[in-house]
Amino acid sequence: MVISIVGCLLAWPLKAQTTISVTDMTGWTPWMTAGNAVMVDPAADQQTGQGQDDFVGDLTYYGFQQKAGKLVSDPTNDYILYRARMAKHDSKGFGGNWELGMDLDGNGSVDLVMKMTDKKGQTITFASPGTGANTSPSTTSWGSFVGSITLNTNTYNYQNATAVDGGYASTSSTANAWVTFGISFNNLQTAIQNYATGFSNYVVNDQTRISYISFTSTQGNAINQDLYGTTGNLSSTVTFADLGAGSGPLSPSGVVPEPATYMQLGVLMLSGLGVMWWRRRGAKGQTTAVDIGPANKHLV
Repeated sequence: MVISIVGCLLAWPLKAQTTISVTDMTGWTPWMTAGNAVMVDPAADQQTGQGQDDFVGDLTYYGFQQKAGKLVSDPTNDYILYRARMAKHDSKGFGGNWELGMDLDGNGSVDLVMKMTDKKGQTITFASPGTGANTSPSTTSWGSFVGSITLNTNTYNYQNATAVDGGYASTSSTANAWVTFGISFNNLQTAIQNYATGFSNYVVNDQTRISYISFTSTQGNAINQDLYGTTGNLSSTVTFADLGAGSGPLSPSGVVPEPATYMQLGVLMLSGLGVMWWRRRGAKGQTTAVDIGPANKHLV
């Protein structure tokens, strides 16, 4: 019983929200580092100069956020929604390549690249990483993109962020933009199983934890515009984590596990088991006393 209670406590904070939308302005969780610090990124550090491809984020206006739940338009399936804040809102739309590198097993290397492209329509595609270490900008590569998923108004949104919250994140002097897209648990799981080497049995659910890097790219084949969480460093040999560009292990709702919480729950579980053991010990002693009593009377 104690183990069941602890299991429920572990799962409860990670449970996907019930109804979400790519146009929502509430319920988002900011990306955090493994040390539980909010990930930030300054303006004007995009290497090719386009503000609409330049990530921005600070401690007031979070740059990267995500959440999970069932779409208003699809109450049957769970989705992960990602949104990024860009330094410039363009009336023509985003028009770029935004990519997420996913570390699926927590060893610091990219296991799959997911690209959201907004050029002549919005799509999601996936690419397997190359044969390098894939732990830093200079050691990360990937092959051709496959497995195209078409986005629509229910799974993609582009809007003026400053018009919504009145802010200019990270000293950006122009109106910021929110770029938001969503993918279902099922579609992400299928992509991981098919295109991430060694993850054919991988499961995506409310408790799945993935660490990310995020970057924009001119053609989608290199980290060559903006890497979120660091200034420049697009050719660095330093690991993503040490650059501050690697997120913590995030659940679909964006939650990073807190070690203290798990420790407390572990103590709770051990304490509960101890109580159960003590009660059983006491019950065993009581049974023995009762058994002996009648036997002695019989002997007399």
